[in-house]
Amino acid sequence: MVQLGGFQTGFTRATDRVAFAVATIAAVVGFSTGALAAADGEKALWVGGAGGIMVPNKSATNPRTQYGVTAGAKIGTELGLGGYYFSAAKDEGGTQGKFDINMYGIEGTYHFEGEAKGAYFGLRLGISKIDSGSSPNLVSVSPFHFGGVAGYNHWLTDNLSIGGDLSFYSFFKGETTTSGGTTVPVDSFSALSFLATVKFWL
Repeated sequence: MVQLGGFQTGFTRATDRVAFAVATIAAVVGFSTGALAAADGEKALWVGGAGGIMVPNKSATNPRTQYGVTAGAKIGTELGLGGYYFSAAKDEGGTQGKFDINMYGIEGTYHFEGEAKGAYFGLRLGISKIDSGSSPNLVSVSPFHFGGVAGYNHWLTDNLSIGGDLSFYSFFKGETTTSGGTTVPVDSFSALSFLATVKFWL
């Protein structure tokens, strides 16, 4: 059976760092941009949920439901910084077994103004937790991922928007070691994500 004690400790530490970085970014940006946003008559901070489909480009895997949360703050009227958590789990059956993807990271975005207001694009970078296989040969790896996102926010009120985003991610190769000293790799792959979003603006 795969022993993951060292991995779990390392992954917990890594996710703690990501969470701390996201909280720090939100706090710093929130304090520094609140006055600017208020002066422009716009909301500076957002928190929201997302749900849709992820399509991994990897053999023996299929499209799966994806959901998550995002939070961030705008710098002035055009730039934004934030963080995200997404989960996309599916038991593929057969020789593959489960292939569950969890993603934690930070994002930088550009928000259009004028006639294109509501549209945005940006970059995302973070760490993943991928559980692959079936018991007793279930393995977990924590590769980095990066990608791009483009989306649109449609405001229903000053404090509520709905919309969607399209994302492309590239996941690095990861590996773990069994109790017998055998290295088990999970190859690099890419994925497309289609999400509907709801955001609350503060």
